[in-house]
Amino acid sequence: MTTEPRTIVLITGANQGIGYAVAQGLLAYKSYFILLGSRDASRGAKAANELDPTGEFIQSITIDVADDASIQQAADLVESKYGRLDVLINNAGINTEIDIMIEQHKKQREEGASQPGKVDLAQQRKLFRDVYDVNLFGAAMVTEAFTPLLEKSTSAPARIVFVSSHTGSLGLRVDSLGAEYAKWSRPSFPVYRSSKAALNMLTLHYAAKFNDKGWKVNGSCPNLTDTNFARGWVKGRPASESAVNIVRLATLSTDGESGVYSDENGVVPW
Repeated sequence: MTTEPRTIVLITGANQGIGYAVAQGLLAYKSYFILLGSRDASRGAKAANELDPTGEFIQSITIDVADDASIQQAADLVESKYGRLDVLINNAGINTEIDIMIEQHKKQREEGASQPGKVDLAQQRKLFRDVYDVNLFGAAMVTEAFTPLLEKSTSAPARIVFVSSHTGSLGLRVDSLGAEYAKWSRPSFPVYRSSKAALNMLTLHYAAKFNDKGWKVNGSCPNLTDTNFARGWVKGRPASESAVNIVRLATLSTDGESGVYSDENGVVPW
């Protein structure tokens, strides 16, 4: 690592997909040092080595956002090794409803159309819990754990980016005059979509909480992306394109926005 002051960035869920692409995009900023967060240590190390074999700009760090002990261990490690954090990108997220949909379609192909049976309430509750545990609770706990380190940021302003989704926008969902109303008003993925809608409120909470400190806290909509997240069920754009706005928000200066939900084309309605 160079002896110049570095802007230290942590990206959760970054060993693949959009998080990986964000790390790749941040490599263009030579004063940035990227902590590549991954639940699996070996996958994280492999991804970090692919992106930066020298280790000068990227190091992997193990963090499971659904495990409080893992989150705290990661925070303690960053504190002991770097003493601070300048940018936090809450990127880790899951959508297990896709797996259920794929299984249902497979069953329909094999057995033919059938009437829906009773909902297994215990299974449905677990589905909500698992998704919220990562998408909402995980983002909140990571933010709480790393706030003391962001307080010590030497690269003003401290920045927090919550990676949300257009599917979590209540504005897009209810705007019957919108060009894509038919798309956004479909009753699809209620667990994932509601978790992202809740994440948007969390974003606004932290934006207000840290407003007087001058921190930049924003949400970003990556759009439909062709990654393992989608399981090949639907095709999207390259992760490099979805990472553009996240990288922009992660590199905002003191005159940048805060408390805004956006994509690369501008503001997205909450």
